[in-house]
Amino acid sequence: MDKRVLMIVNPRAGKMKIRNSLYGAIEKLCSAGYEPTVVMTQYNGHASELSMRAKEYDLVICTGGDGTLNQVINGIIDSMATCPLGYIPLGSTNDFAGSLGIPNNVDSAIDIILSGRETKLDVASFNGRYFLDTAMFGAFSRASYDTPQDMKNQLGFLAYILEGIKDLPSIRTFNMEVCVDGEDVSGEYMLCAISNSNTLGGIIPLDKTRVDIRDGQFELIMAAKPQSALELRNMIRSLRLKDFACNGIVFRSGANMSIRCADSSPWTIDGEKEIWDGHADIQVIPGAVSFMLPDGLHDSKEIAGGN
Repeated sequence: MDKRVLMIVNPRAGKMKIRNSLYGAIEKLCSAGYEPTVVMTQYNGHASELSMRAKEYDLVICTGGDGTLNQVINGIIDSMATCPLGYIPLGSTNDFAGSLGIPNNVDSAIDIILSGRETKLDVASFNGRYFLDTAMFGAFSRASYDTPQDMKNQLGFLAYILEGIKDLPSIRTFNMEVCVDGEDVSGEYMLCAISNSNTLGGIIPLDKTRVDIRDGQFELIMAAKPQSALELRNMIRSLRLKDFACNGIVFRSGANMSIRCADSSPWTIDGEKEIWDGHADIQVIPGAVSFMLPDGLHDSKEIAGGN
């Protein structure tokens, strides 16, 4: 064996089902000529620390949910490692993996890592914290990841809406100064989200013809507070139909964004809470990380289509 692989495992992800599949995954890696080093995360942020060792390996594999993947990405970029990253998604949402065609089955995901194609993907920096998928602020930002999985499965998109907006008069709005590639789109919004996927946090589907995860841009969507139940229904309908020309909705793509807000309520970034001081600068870094993806999905338009 002359190739080394670092396998970072979050043992709590996916109801710990990795424990039943870990031996088979290691066996496949060994058969492919890799010498595996398997490490289990022990606390929040541990995956970032472990992935700082990425330069010592030919391949890094992240096993866990969107939050674990975010930590591994941050460690790899901070360490300036150039090795590819494989992903075995075992979280409750796995939004980004779904958009890339990566299954949440351990055996199938390992096959993709070993036989897929290395593909460079864009990453964005939020005040120095890197993310691949979605950063959200305001309505839905917490509910999108707190909603029970069985409720999501039964009600789909509406589960998030019901959890995030239970009482129209109680919806909070935020006065936000927002600039996207030099364009001022400031206003009073209840939701602000930045994404490089074909859904926003598993909630809002985006038009796959307008989202290319390798175009050097992330998508920004903001929604103003509806003034009536009818207006709310119209906005929900427009979002479900990917109609971003609806009154009260702002949709932009850009490589550089700045956001200022007097309210410093936390963001949700790739499924984890992010504290800020009311000032955020977001820059897209093209091709910042290499992923092992299914062969045939290497074309950017095909990747953008996702599942």
